[in-house]
Amino acid sequence: MDADGQEGQRVLIRAAPPHDGEQVRNISTASGRDSWNPSVLVVAPGRLVVVAEVAGELVGAAKTHFHGRPDGDVPAGRYLGGVMVTPAHRRQGVAFALTQARLEWIYSYTDCAYYFANEHNTASIRLHEQFCFHPLGSFAEIHGVTADNGRSKLILFKASRG
Repeated sequence: MDADGQEGQRVLIRAAPPHDGEQVRNISTASGRDSWNPSVLVVAPGRLVVVAEVAGELVGAAKTHFHGRPDGDVPAGRYLGGVMVTPAHRRQGVAFALTQARLEWIYSYTDCAYYFANEHNTASIRLHEQFCFHPLGSFAEIHGVTADNGRSKLILFKASRG
């Protein structure tokens, strides 16, 4: 999938094969994020991992998750997972393109998508508002994930194909 970045750069979104592992680790390091387990890049049912290329360079990565069972009041379903973009390519449409690709994939299976974010992650919340995500509630933990080692809440969001 090709998309135009905000500065007119072509952003190529494609599935991430396992051999992208080192470049994805480089993106996480540049972004100040924890590295993903290499098994994330192994093709698996119910999961999509995509990367963004600009001028042949990997500049972003994003994933989805399928949670087959509810977690208390948190529903089962297809979730957008982490999205990472190198600092030099932020606010240029890369995260938007990665999110759009993942949502299109999720909507090929179901009419709704979920994601959750740290209550303080305003960049993520603003990004997902563009895709009509609305909050369902806040939680100390969602599917085994906490925010800031339990010091912050996670906000759960839902969007429906519209």
